[in-house]
Amino acid sequence: MRKFAVSASVPMSLVASLVVLATGPASAASNRCGERAVACYDKVRIPEVYTTRTRHVLVRPGWREVVATPAVVRNVAVPVVMRPAQWRTVTTPPVYGTKLERVIVSQQTKRSEFIPPVTRRVEQTVVVSPGGFAWERRIGPDGREKLCKVKAPPVTKTIARDVVVSPARRIIYVTPAVYGVAPRTVMIKPATATRVYEPPVHGVINRSIVVRPAAAEVVDHPAVVSVQRERVLVREGGYGWVRSK
Repeated sequence: MRKFAVSASVPMSLVASLVVLATGPASAASNRCGERAVACYDKVRIPEVYTTRTRHVLVRPGWREVVATPAVVRNVAVPVVMRPAQWRTVTTPPVYGTKLERVIVSQQTKRSEFIPPVTRRVEQTVVVSPGGFAWERRIGPDGREKLCKVKAPPVTKTIARDVVVSPARRIIYVTPAVYGVAPRTVMIKPATATRVYEPPVHGVINRSIVVRPAAAEVVDHPAVVSVQRERVLVREGGYGWVRSK
């Protein structure tokens, strides 16, 4: 028995050609296709083909850890200079007295007064247009339109304006300064300064000394990888044609 399989994605015209090529000299009497058929084929299901594929999956990535070791510190007593030697200046304040002197009780002052201007309203006639001649369209007694030259009178206008009779001015009033006698503090004896030496002052303080410095160690942790198996489709199934028995 000859078998011929065709995928479901193959066009039907190509399937018909393949069926013709696979046709042999089999007798039509041995099948159920009728007396006129040369050969018959049955449509069968072709199963899918799968395979198992192995791949590595990262469960946890590798990482780096820094392990720190603290420093070892010890307290010790160390002699130090609490206050260095210095020269100090001892001052004697000055001696003051009182003296009478002439002083200004109130300063000279100035005051100004503004007097506005005095104006008067005056009316004046001005010529807006000097007049002249103009052309006018008129209808004569005979009903015909005429163009006549007429004299236009001048156009005047009366305007009002303010005339300054007395200009504005400013008057300044001066008040003289007032003097008096007042006591004033004066220095009778100036201040004095004396240099005094002060020796240094020593003491003991606790100071931290590093016996062992801090350190850091880097620890590498490898990544965790697992093997995963999965079923993968190699060839899709479909339908094919098999010669009938």
